[in-house]
This record gives sequence, structure tokens and C-alpha cells, in this order.
Amino acid sequence: MSENDSGRDEGAPPRNGVNDHAWEREHRHPTAEQAKAIVYRRRDAEAKLRQHQQEARQKADEESEEHHE
Repeated sequence: MSENDSGRDEGAPPRNGVNDHAWEREHRHPTAEQAKAIVYRRRDAEAKLRQHQQEARQKADEESEEHHE
């Protein structure tokens, strides 16, 4: 018998009264507004990361040039 033969719907929340709200919070789909906010925050974070990486490369290049002079 495999894990999927248990007869239990894996997508259904457990109903034991303990942490039901936590399961639902973790497994519900975001609203359209929440999804847009997630995309915005991700793009913003990626842009900040690129900027940080670029600044770090520039600093490393400047330090490398100073040691070669």
C-alpha cells in the first residue's frame, strides 16, 4: 500500500481542532491583490540584489586596481 492509498484527500485540511487555522493560512491561495503585492516585492528585492551585487563588483574592481598600482 502506497502513501496515496490512504483514502485521505491530501488537499483537505486536517480537522482535529488544533492548528486548523494555521493549515488554512499556509494552503490558501492569495487574492489577486496579494499576488500583485508579492510580485512587486519580489521584483523590488531582485532589483536591490542586482544593485548590491553591482556595487560589490565595483568596489572589488576599485580595490583590485589600487593593489595593482
